[in-house]
Amino acid sequence: MKKILTIIFISILFTQCSIDTTIQSLSQTEKQTLSSFQNLNKNNQVQISELSESGQILWLCLTYISKETKRPLNNEEVNLYHTSSDGDYKPTNPKDESTARLNGTVHTNNKGQIFVQTILPGDYGTSANNRHIHTIVKNTKPVAYDIHFKQYTGNMGNNFINGSDQHFLADLKQTKDSILVTFLTIEVKNHKKENGNGGSEF
Repeated sequence: MKKILTIIFISILFTQCSIDTTIQSLSQTEKQTLSSFQNLNKNNQVQISELSESGQILWLCLTYISKETKRPLNNEEVNLYHTSSDGDYKPTNPKDESTARLNGTVHTNNKGQIFVQTILPGDYGTSANNRHIHTIVKNTKPVAYDIHFKQYTGNMGNNFINGSDQHFLADLKQTKDSILVTFLTIEVKNHKKENGNGGSEF
């Protein structure tokens, strides 16, 4: 009897701690939203990885807004970087991960939107389920905002993300061709940008 109870307890514990890796197909509405991001101006799109890059293709449909005003960040510079599919940044400067081999810079449109084409990063270091993409947003304080993925984030990671306003959890979807897609709004803090008259705007 004790053995059975132990097995049941372990099974319940495993179920509660396991990650739901299910990736749903895009809905019709999501397909339309994806199309609108794909049609953004070239200035608002960036291709981080080459088509020959090892890993699963990932498309990010991102919207940046001010946490304080909820207004979109217009024509703001965003730098993105992440590991390869094997979890290696391979930075040109070993002391600075932002010089990762897979990186790119793009500007938001007047709705705060950017479209990013890359691959799903690998797990970093010896830990599993910690895949993420770094974004650096100019004229904000702090400047760093990270994207994590629901299907590749464990309970500890979820707790950390829930307690932070610089980390965001994205739900992955997929196209019929198994291309990963995510839609995410990122709220940045203390956005302050110089206007054309030498002053600043928030």
